[in-house]
Amino acid sequence: MGKYLRFGLLICIILVAFLNGNQNSTAFAATTDVQAIKNGGVVYYKNVFSLLYDELNEGVTLTKKVQDYSTKKWVALDSVTIVKTNASKYIYFSEEADADKYIKAYKTKNNVTLKKVDLNTIKTSALEKYNKEAPSIVLNASTTNQTNTDVTVNVDVTDNKKVTLKKWLIGTKPANKFSIAGTGKTLTDNSFTVSENGTYTVYALDNDGNKRTKSIIITNIDRTAPAITLSIPESDVTAVSKKIQVSTTDDTGIHDQKWAYGNKEVEYFVDKGSRIAPLQNANQKDKIIALKNGVYTVYAEDKFGNKAVKTITIDGISEFTEVTQTGVHCEVCRMDLYNTDPNKVYSAKAIDQEGTTHYFCRIGCMYHQEHANGIAFTNKYVRDYSAAAPRLNNWIAVENAVTVKFKNGETAKGIMGWNLFHFADLSSTASYLGVSKENVVAEKLENIAEYTKTNNKGMNYQYEVDKVAQ
Repeated sequence: MGKYLRFGLLICIILVAFLNGNQNSTAFAATTDVQAIKNGGVVYYKNVFSLLYDELNEGVTLTKKVQDYSTKKWVALDSVTIVKTNASKYIYFSEEADADKYIKAYKTKNNVTLKKVDLNTIKTSALEKYNKEAPSIVLNASTTNQTNTDVTVNVDVTDNKKVTLKKWLIGTKPANKFSIAGTGKTLTDNSFTVSENGTYTVYALDNDGNKRTKSIIITNIDRTAPAITLSIPESDVTAVSKKIQVSTTDDTGIHDQKWAYGNKEVEYFVDKGSRIAPLQNANQKDKIIALKNGVYTVYAEDKFGNKAVKTITIDGISEFTEVTQTGVHCEVCRMDLYNTDPNKVYSAKAIDQEGTTHYFCRIGCMYHQEHANGIAFTNKYVRDYSAAAPRLNNWIAVENAVTVKFKNGETAKGIMGWNLFHFADLSSTASYLGVSKENVVAEKLENIAEYTKTNNKGMNYQYEVDKVAQ
């Protein structure tokens, strides 16, 4: 009686193993000729189809072996000839000649011709079954445009059965990785948010145990701030000013550049700072003229709002005097203002919101700095042309000045104003022009300011004048 009970128990174990598809038991091992190395151990399968389906379902590639029908030795699946004996049964031969011999003998004995089956045919069938039964996953990013904000990955999972679990992980991961307890982040909604570029994998499991993973690559998050390099040319030894060379790089392109005197944080430049104008040619390397010692801060912002600041400390500049120092430049056009002619001095100056004074060779450069380069001035002045040379401290607020074009024959270039001269009153203006006060034709300040916003004519020379200093 005990003998029959033991036999019946063995039959039950074998039946359960076959219904489950594979079984790592000694009893089941005795009934199958298909095995694989899985998670470091030997796992047995009822047939090759089940093994190949398990590979797909777990998202892994296993070391697969089958038992040679002739020698009973375990050999690599990819090296054998497969013979199909019935709807779900296969036998395997290391040598194709042995397979042919078996098919011939079987034909003689049973009058049935068995067929050899290509492994790829079985793989295709397993894939078709897997695609039909495993969950379907579609992933879409909330945006594919470059951004410096988080990106939402929208997840759409469908299945012919009930989906019981959805997870996601960073990286390209097979389905079996998600089976480890505590691995992966559970998807409660149909989306998740990422803050860095990379590959992200989503996993879905249905109530039949079918699994699928799908990966998406995010490449459009840019949180890298521009790189700023500041330097002073070795050749720049002037004691009255120094050139700060600025090099700003970013993978996506620079949107804005500013500078300010003092050690400033990024937040300062939201509504303050002097905008750095683009270079006009390859030889124009110096972007900021430092007129006093101290810390200077340069700010850069790329096209996606990433911001950075860099500071540089300037020393060695002597106290500034307007006329008597050699090598002084207009802040915008860089025109040299030498002391060999006392008339070759600044004709315009302005004070910015930090209290720093900026000097210019003419009113056009001053307005150009304000409008084209984004600097904010609180007060603007021009020099009184009727004052006696060297005209050191004879400044007039622009709104009070009388501005006229120079007379025919006047040598205006390099003196004061570039086509425009400024006077404190109508009397001195009329005296200069040689006309009565009633016949003075003054330029309107608003027209001058508007002209410099859109027209740089007459200033093109500026980038060729100071080549020696480059």
